[in-house]
Amino acid sequence: MRGAQRSVKNTAKNVSLIVLVMLLLTLCAANWLTGLNVAQMPADSLLRRAHDHLFGGAVGYELRSSGVAAAEPVQLALTVDGQLYGVQYNVTEIDAAVAAMRDLWAQVLTGSELVPAAPEELNAALRAGDCAELRYHGAIPLGAIAGWMGGVWEDGSETYVETLLYAAGTERLFVRTADGALYAAPAKADKSVLESAQDAFRGLTCKFSGEAYAVYPETLLFESEALSLPLLGTQPLNLFSTRSGTGLEELLQAFGFTAYADFYAEQNDQVRVFVDNVSTLRVGAAGLLQYASSAENTTVRAFEEGEVSGQSALDAQMDCARLILDAALRVGETNTHASLYAAVQEEGQTTLVFSQMYGGVPVLGENDFATFTFEGGALVSATVRLQRFAAQDTSRIVLPARQAAAGAMGEACGLMVAYRAREDGAYVPARFYLNSAG
Repeated sequence: MRGAQRSVKNTAKNVSLIVLVMLLLTLCAANWLTGLNVAQMPADSLLRRAHDHLFGGAVGYELRSSGVAAAEPVQLALTVDGQLYGVQYNVTEIDAAVAAMRDLWAQVLTGSELVPAAPEELNAALRAGDCAELRYHGAIPLGAIAGWMGGVWEDGSETYVETLLYAAGTERLFVRTADGALYAAPAKADKSVLESAQDAFRGLTCKFSGEAYAVYPETLLFESEALSLPLLGTQPLNLFSTRSGTGLEELLQAFGFTAYADFYAEQNDQVRVFVDNVSTLRVGAAGLLQYASSAENTTVRAFEEGEVSGQSALDAQMDCARLILDAALRVGETNTHASLYAAVQEEGQTTLVFSQMYGGVPVLGENDFATFTFEGGALVSATVRLQRFAAQDTSRIVLPARQAAAGAMGEACGLMVAYRAREDGAYVPARFYLNSAG
């Protein structure tokens, strides 16, 4: 009997020793993996897969992606107790509205198939019950919007939309593209999620234009609208000044250059051209930035080859461009922020176009504010035109959407508010019609 007990104790000790040895070996292997240069491992290698499994996967991409939206909506609306409320062209109010509605849109923006829809279907849906609207200035990839809101829309990078409308009464999602086309897909949100969004949402009373005007039926018409915006004046910008923002060093770092990069001066030192072995960055003191490199050799990468693909690759490229723009805007102390306006993917290249926004309102110039071109994960060219603005004492009341809608003629069109330059150099806010060509 004692021999049997002794045998059981010895077996238990042996098992414990084996477990401890296995744990020690696992810890040693994990410690060795953490010390490896993961970025240099092939994405499909056994060691890379083991590292990704243990420590989160696609490490390079995750470090580059902040999850911050590259574009902010300009209008949001939600039906509460049978009344439509909306917010527009105000950064603080837009941020609060997005926070209130994010869970709702996360559930709505989960799908994969859109089909053409007739205007009659949308008009019927607008009258069928509660609605939620999300509108951008520009053609934004549907998959990116879904990701920003916490949803997942498969193949969304192939569809570029300006307006999204969820009709709870018909359980359908309607989207309008830059060319004015209308599409729809089944969509549903839990009643509790909708009610939670309605409890948290704050805005001004408004309604949809519907079939009464020659504008898109989902156009928001605010009751007693009096959108008053200041005129903007431009101020001189000198990126080479030691007192300019956070300094030229941060701008160089954003483009992958060190503070000790070689450069030569042009135009009495109003332009500096920074060069290294693979890339060139041309910086004008007045705010014009021009970057050029090759896909094979570049100082800026959104992701390494083989890390990600599809929507994740597009997300990483947008995030890379946004981070560079954030740095440039800080250096220039421009009082503006950047918002994605267009994304074009063709023949292995991705071109991203950004507009600049002052207080949530687009500021339009003769040229695009910022353009980035990627090949795979490599940034091959970029142009940024920085400007510094200051609000003047004079303000202007923008033509209300109801009056603009009443004056629209011909085919249905969209409406937008934006700043445009006047001959005297001041930027003046006004409402504009948008034709179906975007």
